[in-house]
Order: sequence, then structure tokens, then C-alpha cells
Amino acid sequence: MKFNKVLIGETILLFSSILIFRSVWTMLDNYLGESYLLESLAIGMLFTAFALYILNREAECKMNELKNQR
Repeated sequence: MKFNKVLIGETILLFSSILIFRSVWTMLDNYLGESYLLESLAIGMLFTAFALYILNREAECKMNELKNQR
């Protein structure tokens, strides 16, 4: 039963993230126009790389912490 609740929660989260992504995309097109697509892509790639670096570093710290407890 717990797996079903997790699956339902993940599905709802996925659907809501699609709606949010579409809304942000439309809003940026309205405010910035379609001429800034390359700049938006570059900024998005930088933010993504930074976020992945932070998440990877935190996961590595947590794994080392768990390893040292044993």
C-alpha cells in the first residue's frame, strides 16, 4: 500500500511540474520575447550545472558520513 501512495505522489508531482514548466516558459516568452532563446538556454545550463554540483557534493558528504559511522 505504501508503494502505491509513493507512486501516486510521484505522478502528481510530475504532472504539476509539467504545468509549472509550461507556465514559466509562456511567461518568459511574454516578457523577454522569443529572441532571447540562446541566452535563456545558456543561463539555464549554468544554473543546472551549479545545482547538480551542489546536490552531488551534498550526496557525497552524506555518503562519507554514513561510511564513517560503520
